[in-house]
Amino acid sequence: MQEELTLAQAQEKYGKSEGAPFERLHKIFDVAIDGKPYPVYSIPGYEHELGKSNGCPETWWLDWSDYEATSDEDGDIHKPCIRELIPYIDKGAHRICWEIKYRQFNTMKYKWNDWNMRNGGKCEMYANGKLVYSFPSRKMGYALSRAQSLEVTLLEHSFNFLNQEEEQGRKIWYYGLPATIRLGSEPGEIGIVPDYSYLTKEEWWKALEKKKEKITPTDHKKSQDDQLDEDGFHENRFSSWINHGDALWDGMIWWFRD
Repeated sequence: MQEELTLAQAQEKYGKSEGAPFERLHKIFDVAIDGKPYPVYSIPGYEHELGKSNGCPETWWLDWSDYEATSDEDGDIHKPCIRELIPYIDKGAHRICWEIKYRQFNTMKYKWNDWNMRNGGKCEMYANGKLVYSFPSRKMGYALSRAQSLEVTLLEHSFNFLNQEEEQGRKIWYYGLPATIRLGSEPGEIGIVPDYSYLTKEEWWKALEKKKEKITPTDHKKSQDDQLDEDGFHENRFSSWINHGDALWDGMIWWFRD
């Protein structure tokens, strides 16, 4: 019969190999059950038959120690099991439980001596109960279609949308210049913090201005948009960070810097 270990017992028995510089037992992700996150651990050496018989990793264990007694549809009460670790397999489970919320709205604005009605909409995407991204859309069909494609995009992106707190202070290259990430005011938004360990502040901003300089015809006349961009750039120089916005808008970002 398979031994039933607690997390502490598994840590003691399988946590670290002799001479190894790292812990073998480690958390790999959370899975949402009844709206509550539970951690799943990889414990090499501690194997279950459920994984072997289903073609899944046999060393993945669900930490069920925080389970609370609830009643099922028949009203039966299931008391918390003393067992902390339960064999985990992906079959029959959603690794990530997505929730999509969309709402439309109308607003009124007084402009040019008259009232003007405008419509709008907002779509919010939640992963395991946590808001990870949102975007505007006036049309429901477009919002739901984009949300469906974003499920893949957000998971594959270099920025960790599911655990954005881990991105705080991440080292990046911004227009080829050293910088770090600052989380924005909304999930999925970021700020850029210049890193002056390579260049002085004056050198850093001078290099950024050169890299962002537009190539224009010799007879080009500065437009209102050009002036706004120029004003915004100079305002940023007096701030400790740049309000970048959507992390998916990242053509100027190289996400990997040692």
